[in-house]
Amino acid sequence: MPIAFALHLLAAMAWVGGMTFALLILRPAAGTLDMPMRVALWSRVLNRFIPLVWVAVITLPATGYWMIFQGFGGFVALGLHIHVMQAAGWVMIGLFLLAYFRGFLPMHRMLRELLIPEAGLYIERLRRIMQVNLVLGILVLSVAGAGRYW
Repeated sequence: MPIAFALHLLAAMAWVGGMTFALLILRPAAGTLDMPMRVALWSRVLNRFIPLVWVAVITLPATGYWMIFQGFGGFVALGLHIHVMQAAGWVMIGLFLLAYFRGFLPMHRMLRELLIPEAGLYIERLRRIMQVNLVLGILVLSVAGAGRYW
């Protein structure tokens, strides 16, 4: 169980930390760039970040359920905070899939066709989804840290 817990924490940290960096640090700094440079920057950043999120999307449920069934004896013994984390986590995964298939992939198609303004619109869609996921991620981390004291 310690391995599952460590992997779970690392995956959550990478995903939520990456969104925090992207939205609170990179976005304001990139906002000063002209559209082609901004789109190119975001494309490069997302090309590195998205595979990390895929790892998190696989690792988080796998390690979470590993801990639930190996360490806690199943769902019956779980506190409300674990159920809240699980529900919010699945919503986050669903939003990531939406962002990937309806934002990231179309953005790359627009870039291949050199449709820079259109690619910028998809980056805006990704930003909005990422904002919601960041709020959910902060909620999940807060529940994870404080939920057992409810």
